[in-house]
Amino acid sequence: MAALSSPAIAFLAVLGVAGSLRTHPPAPQSLRPDDRLHQAAVDALAAGKLLVAARRLPDPNFGNAVILLAEFNSEGAVGLVVNRRSEITVARVFPHLTPTLASAGQAFLGGPVDKTRAMALVRASASPAGARHVFDGIYLLTLREGVESAVSSTAAPGRVRIYLGYAGWGPGQLEAETAEGVWHVLAGDADAVFDPDPSSTWQRQIARTEVISAE
Repeated sequence: MAALSSPAIAFLAVLGVAGSLRTHPPAPQSLRPDDRLHQAAVDALAAGKLLVAARRLPDPNFGNAVILLAEFNSEGAVGLVVNRRSEITVARVFPHLTPTLASAGQAFLGGPVDKTRAMALVRASASPAGARHVFDGIYLLTLREGVESAVSSTAAPGRVRIYLGYAGWGPGQLEAETAEGVWHVLAGDADAVFDPDPSSTWQRQIARTEVISAE
């Protein structure tokens, strides 16, 4: 793997991932891998990819989850669960902001780590100030000022989503889980990330993995 850039290290450090302990339970040993297929999935891991939870994954934090990997390198990995809408409105998270169309929607549960931390994904033709490009017009905002700016903007609700918490893995942890068959790895798909029906995102993405496996 290429040497880490300073921005990549800083990104993981600010989220508390670099050098951290395991942030969720070990991969279940009952999901045995097909060596060739799962090694290909490990090799495909990269920022901008989608992680699709395998069927029968018992961990309640990630059962039926679809995760957008925002960062992946030798220091660890960070992602956001994109298909779990919470019952908390964005306006409740940012009560001091002037109400907008974006703040009228519900926040998403981005993962089990640091659930009081708000981050945003923005779908745009150009990078918002302070954003990190993830893939194909999808940008991540992690600093509060940038997230608040996204909430206060005139962007359509379907182009801004707020996430509470994130998923984090220590060095080598995500690779080990993927090798065990816990995660399917798919190319990034902006329509899946901003799916208007997130409750059915996993069903459609797991069907994609099964078609690919059959080819």
